[in-house]
Amino acid sequence: MKAASLSIAVISLLFAVCSEAKEQDLPNILFILADDLGYGDVSSYGATAIRTPNIDRLAEEGALFTDAHSPSSVCTPTRYGFLTGRNCWTTWLKRSALSSDAPILIEEDRPTVASVLRSAGYYTAHIGKWHLGFGREDDYAMNREGQGEPNSWRSRKGGPDWNGELKPGPLEVGFDYFFGLPIVNSYPPYVFVENHRVAGLDPDDPIGRMESRYLGKMEGGKAARWNDNELALDLTAKTVSLVEKLANQEQPFFLYYAPHQPHRPFTPNVRFKGGSQFGVYGDFIEELDWSVGQLLDALDRLGLKENTLVIFSSDNGGLMDPASSNAQRGAGYGDGDTAPGAPKVKHPANGPILRGGKGDIWEGGHRVPFLARWPGKIKPGTRSEETISLTDMLATLAAVAQVEPPAEAGPDSFNVLPVLLGRKLDHSALRPRVMQSGGISGMLSIREGPWKLIDGQGGGGYRDGKSKPGDQPQLYNLDRDLGETTDLYAQHPEIAKRLGQLLQQIKEGGRSRLNRSSHK
Repeated sequence: MKAASLSIAVISLLFAVCSEAKEQDLPNILFILADDLGYGDVSSYGATAIRTPNIDRLAEEGALFTDAHSPSSVCTPTRYGFLTGRNCWTTWLKRSALSSDAPILIEEDRPTVASVLRSAGYYTAHIGKWHLGFGREDDYAMNREGQGEPNSWRSRKGGPDWNGELKPGPLEVGFDYFFGLPIVNSYPPYVFVENHRVAGLDPDDPIGRMESRYLGKMEGGKAARWNDNELALDLTAKTVSLVEKLANQEQPFFLYYAPHQPHRPFTPNVRFKGGSQFGVYGDFIEELDWSVGQLLDALDRLGLKENTLVIFSSDNGGLMDPASSNAQRGAGYGDGDTAPGAPKVKHPANGPILRGGKGDIWEGGHRVPFLARWPGKIKPGTRSEETISLTDMLATLAAVAQVEPPAEAGPDSFNVLPVLLGRKLDHSALRPRVMQSGGISGMLSIREGPWKLIDGQGGGGYRDGKSKPGDQPQLYNLDRDLGETTDLYAQHPEIAKRLGQLLQQIKEGGRSRLNRSSHK
């Protein structure tokens, strides 16, 4: 009996040692998701009026992707798709983004990148922009026709309790820690949330009524309000501090850092004033680049670089004209200066070729920068033309963590780890990619190889109020016409019909992935 007990003890010890060894071998993962950063806003993607040397380090030391996409052309649907590996149009949010009153969009029992990685032994943290709602209100989205866009919807039951417990939230969908902006830098409440509560809130000055609109008013909560010109400094310091704490632990970490730049209003700190050649917008992006540099420097200083996978991307395309007076509205440095006039130099936020921008179903709305660095795994200075999406991160990061996700996880997520490592994808295991306009229409597009079908006319974004699904589709060959200047729908009706049928099948089935083999 004693021998049997000893054998069991030895086996248990060996299992624990092996598990610990595997955990130590797993890389840390730092995923950085910028807000409204366009395809042409980064030097390594062609920007000349704006300098991004720190972001460019990732291109020099890793891989740069030229055909990477956000699943939507606005923020909330993309962040949902990234975390769940599921297209957001399969939820009740069919267009636009969430309001300040919105409940959490992710079901608590739905697997996420964070929960899957936590099951593999990772410490999971999210710092920065959340914008996926707090609390529960099951009938929130019912009977909303004619009530405007979802980003302005008011709760019928009061919405999240900003003066009490904010639950469910990030911690209920897989994160061990959260600190950041509950919505976005342009919508109230203008406070930080830490885990389940507003940070620094004075109970004698509670948060009152607020307007869910751009630069909307917010009553109360003065002690908890952040300074918009200090946001980047605060979020960067918080992130670096967390990395320093985690560096002393043997447990690997997954850190999702979501900075607010360059989303309007453009409010860089005074130290970045006049740094770029493209006015306050350019200064804001250079502040973002500084923030990325602080994180990369911390990894270097703490000896974490060699065992950390760093991925940098954006939640959607950039503004069509960031130099316009409307885009500059609300900008400032907090030192008495007003926003400078439109810059004299040209800077196409989405590059000189792509059509459209934020909110549009055209390429400028969702083709985004995507850079990945993993020393010893990803060959430095490589470029890839493979088509990938941020919805692929659940399956891909699960493969990095050597864990098999639950069967129901990431129905639209494909494992693109082979591409990151310089190999080719097994296209036989993939189905066409579906992207969504984030504007007022919620139009969809389907992509297969060079062919792209849009299920209606126009861009479907904020500047195109007449666009809607159901109109005659558009068809483009992106290999020959990346700028989407020539609609080939009439010339290739057989291709348009086939892609239209595939899109309908995916819509009816609610999933893009054929089977679990795409994870392997």
